[in-house]
Amino acid sequence: MAHAGERRTLIKTTASIGQVLSRDFGLRNGYQVVGTTASACAKATIQGGSERAAAVKRFLERQTLTDTQATDRDPSVHLEEAPGLGDLVLATKPGTTQRIRVLIVSRVGRHIQGVLVVTSSETILRGVMDDNEVFVTSQQVTIGVDAIVSKIDARAVMLRRAWVPELPAFTGLTEWAAEIRDDEVQYHDGDFVLLGPRNGARLMDVVQIHRLRNLDVVVRRLHRQASTSGFKHDRLLVPDREFLRIDRQDFKPIAKCSVSTLIDSPSSWMSEATDFFVTEEGARLLRPHCEACTSVKRQERRRRRAMEPLRGMEIMCGAGGLTLGLDLSGACETTFAMDADAHAVETFRRHHPQAKVSCVDAGDALQQAMSPNAENALPRPGDVDVIAAGPPCQGFSRKNQTAARDAAEKDPRNLLVCTVLGWVEHLQPKYFILENVEGFTASKLGGHDQGMVKLVLAVLLKIGYAATWGFVQSGAYGCAQSRGRFILLAARQELTLPKLPQPTHDFQGRSSSGFWWSDASGQHTSRVPSMPILPALSVADTIDDLAVFDWRDPHQTYEGPDAIELERERAGIAQLEVASGTPTGSASTPYATPPNTSYQQRMRAFGGKIMTRTRQHQTSGYSAIMVERVVNVALEPGATYDSWSLPSVNKPALLSLDQTERWRNEHFKFERLDSDGYFKILTTKVRGEGSMLHPTQRRLLTVRECARAQGFPDWVDFACDTNVQEAYKQIGNAVPVPLGVAIGRSIVTARMKDDDRA
Repeated sequence: MAHAGERRTLIKTTASIGQVLSRDFGLRNGYQVVGTTASACAKATIQGGSERAAAVKRFLERQTLTDTQATDRDPSVHLEEAPGLGDLVLATKPGTTQRIRVLIVSRVGRHIQGVLVVTSSETILRGVMDDNEVFVTSQQVTIGVDAIVSKIDARAVMLRRAWVPELPAFTGLTEWAAEIRDDEVQYHDGDFVLLGPRNGARLMDVVQIHRLRNLDVVVRRLHRQASTSGFKHDRLLVPDREFLRIDRQDFKPIAKCSVSTLIDSPSSWMSEATDFFVTEEGARLLRPHCEACTSVKRQERRRRRAMEPLRGMEIMCGAGGLTLGLDLSGACETTFAMDADAHAVETFRRHHPQAKVSCVDAGDALQQAMSPNAENALPRPGDVDVIAAGPPCQGFSRKNQTAARDAAEKDPRNLLVCTVLGWVEHLQPKYFILENVEGFTASKLGGHDQGMVKLVLAVLLKIGYAATWGFVQSGAYGCAQSRGRFILLAARQELTLPKLPQPTHDFQGRSSSGFWWSDASGQHTSRVPSMPILPALSVADTIDDLAVFDWRDPHQTYEGPDAIELERERAGIAQLEVASGTPTGSASTPYATPPNTSYQQRMRAFGGKIMTRTRQHQTSGYSAIMVERVVNVALEPGATYDSWSLPSVNKPALLSLDQTERWRNEHFKFERLDSDGYFKILTTKVRGEGSMLHPTQRRLLTVRECARAQGFPDWVDFACDTNVQEAYKQIGNAVPVPLGVAIGRSIVTARMKDDDRA
């Protein structure tokens, strides 16, 4: 928040966003509108011949209201003629006295079939939009003609989207009217399928159908195999030699999966969570696959890989973890990016050499892009298919104890999302991805609870987009790190809206929670996906192939050497001197071992080969007292500064009593990680007081180890200062790459549905 006498920087945005801020949130200060014309939201073009499509087409033909118009028109009209297809009526809900709105889809005699229609008060946008904004739902309603109270004038209300509370999402009318339903999956002998976990297991079961019979199903289970020849493959299965019989009524497959023979090649980022492998020996136990299903799966995979990548842009890109994941998934090819941090921009350029990357304030760039003399380095409308953005989150972060929870507008950084939305309005991409900390959803804006989320949704609906949103846990997508995030995915209203990616991996830490909101009827919570497919990754799975070294104890407080450091030196563990302000470790070093896990193999894969050396396996340099404190934390999982008082260490003077109390109150404990556990939240500053001590080595985590925790491949080189602190900052601010990959897959799936519908 600006201090007295300090000039407050205005956030730059566009006309439509300015209108929403002023009209719907009562905010008239703190931002500057660039450009003069608000975009007009085109009416949806409804395709398809379903009853839903016919009904909504008929209604939209009579709709005249736009979001910039107020109306005094009475929405209720007398029933001068019998209501029919596409009429919106007010009716009494069967068995109650409650009044509901129904869009008529069909009529047989005196019975009417329709869908429930709700006002903005019955959605998350309660209090933000007028109640003449209505939304169709997928809830089917059957009423008698006598239940109709009145017809609602199509000219007095505005229908632009469908409301799907269970997701939650506002979808386009085109997608809603298409009424695409997943056909019932047919299973055949030879198919591989996923079954729910059994006997308290956490992962789904994989089985092959040997024989489908009327009363039972004979299957062969494929067990999870931790390793082969010392290599831990998360998708390797071992077929059981015995068959298992399951009663037909208890046989409830969740999905099909694929099982193929393991080949000696690097793990692919484009592999789906349902792709598994067996050894050649294991393959001999399996019956032939269902050829028809295998052919369909093969064609689908070819379609995915042949799909032209979308042109991507990341705003406030940082090190580029999100777009790197989108690119690795095959969904995108990033062509534009911008950030105000010079080190982050240089990092982004290194792993996106083909992109136009600008070191610039996103608001200044927006103003320039909308001027007649826009620079060539900035995109123009039609240049970008996907915009991704993660505006700075310090104003919302739960780690920021001064963050304003009551009013987001008090901190100008919190309105940076309006600059991002301005870019969306200007460029009109097909898809938009917004990422932020979970606290983004908690802040008020203009007196509205969850005001930031409501602002984004109100703007997106205004400028022609559908959207879905919720919380995700990054550790559930294939990295060993606890990082909860808020994700919003949007698509132009005529396109299929990508779904939030389903979790793929087991995770030992906190799972994501459902997104909650309130409307006129009370509080609601979205569904939380469960039942992971792939095993959890651990700290060791992530980093135990990297070179081993300790910090040398400077013995500033206690004389040495100690027996433990002599023992470790005799074991060949390098003891490296640490100097304040200078990185410790080699800028380029060979790996300690070949890849031990498929994750490590994927991190080291570059150009179809496995790297033999890595860069930036270094820590920052610290003061002697900090080094002495870190190295003397016991080499036990979860050990903290409390271990300095243990008989095995006996160095209680490393921290005075008042310091101990202060750090205990702040939850900082010089905590050592557990090799079999996961990385705690990575912060932008790596300090000894946090949970950043290596599980088996006497030091803090290196830049490369933190990058591994975030899913950055080893070929990503971080531009930084001499002491590598800037590298830690970029990594700590980044979106985990595996989460970006999962989002990319969701976009590809949505595009394939649009191709099928075309």
